[in-house]
Amino acid sequence: MKRTLTGLALCTFLALSSAGVAEAAAPAFVPPTAAGCGGTGYAPPGGGWGAVSNSSCGLAGSPGLKISYSYTSRSDASPIHASAKHYTTAAGSNPGPEKWTEFGAGTRGDSGPLPWGNSLAMKSIKFQSINVLGAIVDWS
Repeated sequence: MKRTLTGLALCTFLALSSAGVAEAAAPAFVPPTAAGCGGTGYAPPGGGWGAVSNSSCGLAGSPGLKISYSYTSRSDASPIHASAKHYTTAAGSNPGPEKWTEFGAGTRGDSGPLPWGNSLAMKSIKFQSINVLGAIVDWS
C-alpha cells in the first residue's frame, strides 16, 4: 500500500510540475496556392529569372481558346516582371508551337488574352525581380 501511495504521489508531483510548461512546435510553412489553376513562383534578387512555376492542374484547350495570367507579389517593395507560356495559334486543331510572352512591371500584373488553342498542357510562368529584392509571387 505504501508503494502505491508513493507512486501516486510521484505521478501527481510530475503532473503538477509540468502543467505550466507549454511545448508548442512552430508550424511548417506551406505557401498557399493561388486560385484558378495557378501556383506560387519566385523572383530571385538581383534581376535574374526564377525557375518556371507550373500550375496545380492541367488545361484542356479547344480551337479559339485564349487564356490570361495574373500575378501578385507578396512584397509591396519588389516589382516583378513575368513571362507566361502559351501557344501561337488559337484557331484550328493545331495550337502551334509553345511561346513565352513577357508582361507586367509592378507588384501585380495581368497578361491579357494569350492564344492557347487546342492544347492540353499545364499553365506555366516565371518571374524576374526588377530591383535588388526578391519576392514570392502568387499567380493564376
